[in-house]
Formats: sequence, C-alpha cells, structure tokens
Amino acid sequence: APGSRDRRRALALALPLAPEAIVSLPVEDLKAILARARASGAQLALCRDIRRRGRNKVAAQRCRRRRLEAIAGLRAELSRLGRERERLLRARGHAQRALGTLRGQLERVTRELVGALSNGTPNRVAIPVMGTLGDGSPGVTQRVPGAFGDG
Repeated sequence: APGSRDRRRALALALPLAPEAIVSLPVEDLKAILARARASGAQLALCRDIRRRGRNKVAAQRCRRRRLEAIAGLRAELSRLGRERERLLRARGHAQRALGTLRGQLERVTRELVGALSNGTPNRVAIPVMGTLGDGSPGVTQRVPGAFGDG
C-alpha cells in the first residue's frame, strides 16, 4: 500500500514527522518544523513527494464524492422529470378529449343551424353559445331567441 511505503521511506530517512502529519499540516507549519529539524535535501524531497501524493489522494476522494453526489442529483432530477412527463401526458390526453368533445358539439350545432336555415325557420334556431357546462367543463350550449324575451 502507498501509505505503508511512505511510512517505510520516512523511517528510513528519519523524517521528524509521520506521513499523515506531512499531508495534513499547513504548509507554513510543515516548513517551520522541517527547518527546526534541519532536514536534508533528500528529506525535503521525500516530504514534498509524500505531501503531493497525499494531497492528490484527498483531492481524488473529494472528486469521487462530488461525482457520486452529482450522479445522485441527476437521478433524482430524472425521476422528477419522468413524473412531470407523465403528468403532462395525462393533461394532454384530457385536453385532446375535451377538444374532441367541443368539435363534436360544434359540428352538431352547425348541422342544426344549417338545417334550420335551409328549412326556412330561422326565428326559432338555437344559437350556439360557448360557455361552461353544468359540470364546470367548457362546452357549446344553445340559446333560443325569444326564450327569455330577447328575440
């Protein structure tokens, strides 16, 4: 393992600090300890090497953690978008059914209107009116002139 290799090399060169301390100490503190211990060039090079590898290991761990968190976030977003898609598909189906109903009602009223006009009885023709039906849905209703004293 790399940690045990660093430990063996640190012991062999008699470093004044353990590899974990070399990696975790602030750089200024590390420099001060090595200066007080009068570290040789080989010891300084080994400390830089241990610190570089240790810092890289920590950075790689953070990177892997962030990547896993990002993946988890994307999975949650994908799930949310799937639910939203299903909701929108249901809404579209409902709107298409309502549109089909309105088209059918409009065709029926148009046929009745054309039929009444061609029969010569335009005074009692029901006038199509867009409005809200009893159940709250949009629809075409009919108003007959004269039914409420208006015509």
